[in-house]
Amino acid sequence: MKNVIELKVHIAEDEESGRWYVAESDIPGLRLEADDALTLIERLREAAPELIEMNKDEIIAAHLGEPEAEPWATRRPSIKPIFDTPLSLACA
Repeated sequence: MKNVIELKVHIAEDEESGRWYVAESDIPGLRLEADDALTLIERLREAAPELIEMNKDEIIAAHLGEPEAEPWATRRPSIKPIFDTPLSLACA
């Protein structure tokens, strides 16, 4: 069993409005936008852990299978978001 599940979050800029938004995400329910990338990344860092906690069973099942197939109910992996944009590296 994996010890860590990495959930990717990709942000992009809407060329028409200039606003930044979550273009793709492995975190269920993560739908955010902001006026600039740095603000969006900060909002993501606040919202992602809460959404991960709320959807932990769904995330684990999607990555490791149902509990009948894998004994993840007793050994739960840690889950962390990975922001796959160069801007997040500059902010870290």
